[in-house]
Amino acid sequence: MRRVVLAALLGALSLSFVGRTARADEMHPASADLPAASEVVPAGEVAQARSEIEATLLQMKAVSLRVRDELRVTRKRGTTRQIVCVDQALSRADVATRRVRETGDDLLAAYGRGELEVARAARRRLLELRESQRIAAREGASCSAAGAPAARLSPTTVKVDVDPRIPQTP
Repeated sequence: MRRVVLAALLGALSLSFVGRTARADEMHPASADLPAASEVVPAGEVAQARSEIEATLLQMKAVSLRVRDELRVTRKRGTTRQIVCVDQALSRADVATRRVRETGDDLLAAYGRGELEVARAARRRLLELRESQRIAAREGASCSAAGAPAARLSPTTVKVDVDPRIPQTP
């Protein structure tokens, strides 16, 4: 039974390839289709990109921690609307940090392949992501209860009136 199924599968595969011959342009794509992998990557540019990625990640992690602290304070003394606002800001900040990590990996891989334009576009993307996180953190701080002063209670005065008809104990 297995041999019959295997033979039928092989027969179906061979029929799908019968009559197909590769054309010359399928075998060897035109030079315009090839990526420009032969570009020389300046070593200084790669080192600068690597340090830029590390610095950006450190800054973004610090911003995410700050927004997380704001959320913690807002959960204690903020309104539901404030909590939702800061929570969304934290989510956007964390997503931006994750995307920077991914983009940094893509950037270094592009330099490794010699694709300078792809790598440079990824470096610009790093800046865009850092700016988007900064905006998210600013919006979170604007609706956070961390910056608002705690509610102050007015002093309470208690007056006690004692009925003179109540006997006093010595």
